[in-house]
Amino acid sequence: MKKNRIIAISVATLAGVGLLAGCTSDNSKGGNPTAPAVTVGSTPMSAPTPSLAQRNYTFQDSGLGHSIKVIEFLNDLPLSDADSATYAGSVQGGSVVALHLSATAGTVLPTYVYDSNFTVQCAGMSAPAAPVRYFADDLTAAGYTAWTNPNKATNMDGWLTYTIAGIKNPTGCYLIYNRAEVNGLDGKPIAAFTKTVQLN
Repeated sequence: MKKNRIIAISVATLAGVGLLAGCTSDNSKGGNPTAPAVTVGSTPMSAPTPSLAQRNYTFQDSGLGHSIKVIEFLNDLPLSDADSATYAGSVQGGSVVALHLSATAGTVLPTYVYDSNFTVQCAGMSAPAAPVRYFADDLTAAGYTAWTNPNKATNMDGWLTYTIAGIKNPTGCYLIYNRAEVNGLDGKPIAAFTKTVQLN
């Protein structure tokens, strides 16, 4: 019996050392340093605390003339008690994350920069999350402006929210901007455009 206990303690100690060895910092991405994802098997661990990552990255959807700036990413938006209770089923013990964007819609077509073009994928998720509009009051309480889609030649500076089920303070998150092919005013197709931007 004593021999079995010694073996169990040794295995637990080795496992703890292995987890600590996986914790490294990476400031090469710019912005605020964030805690790395620590994996046990294939299951990612969340960051120990919420974090606001500064991105300040601009890209162009030249097909439509849209200019888009990814400003900040908050990996755990505080929710009111009412919203925490109301949306507990969709959040499933995870987080509501918030993405700060500034975008100016182009003049190629009379069209919007649509919120549905922006999805978020984090480590441990099986598919990207689409934005949801349920948390406008929580954004306001945090001092943020909720996003509305800007029309041709107009600008919007605001925040989109996403539910990341089952993962608190998610890490390894990316923005995926995906705009489908559309027809131009001359009837000729304007090619689809996709851009991926690391968030934390």
